[in-house]
Amino acid sequence: MKQFDLINAPLYGANLIEAGAGTGKTYTIESLFIRLIIEKKLTVDQILVVTFTKAATEELKDRIRNKLVKAKEAFVKAESSDRLIGSLLEKYDDHLLAQELINNALINFNEASIFTIHGFCARILSDNSFETGSLFDTELVTDQA
Repeated sequence: MKQFDLINAPLYGANLIEAGAGTGKTYTIESLFIRLIIEKKLTVDQILVVTFTKAATEELKDRIRNKLVKAKEAFVKAESSDRLIGSLLEKYDDHLLAQELINNALINFNEASIFTIHGFCARILSDNSFETGSLFDTELVTDQA
């Protein structure tokens, strides 16, 4: 199996991160998020992250936010011990722009779309209630068997 090249992987289309426990999936997702902010100049509301459990969703939110803080500090100091952030420092000369992009991401982080699969589906149904013919107060109920 080919190992995923986190630093040079293309940033277009959909990416599926599938691997066993403890293999670095969360690190990969948080790193791709940072790359999208800096390299593609996307805003947090333009990036979708979907995972399986509520616990994983909360962990991803915390880790992505913390990674943004570390990246911002790294672009201020022009140094980082993190491999990915270090590569971004080398790749991009405009550290002020990177700081601004990261700062905007931190300010607007509450708009980040980081969901469980069920949460994402509920959001789509809610946001598109006319198109889907669903009621405004529809409640998603998980399997109770």
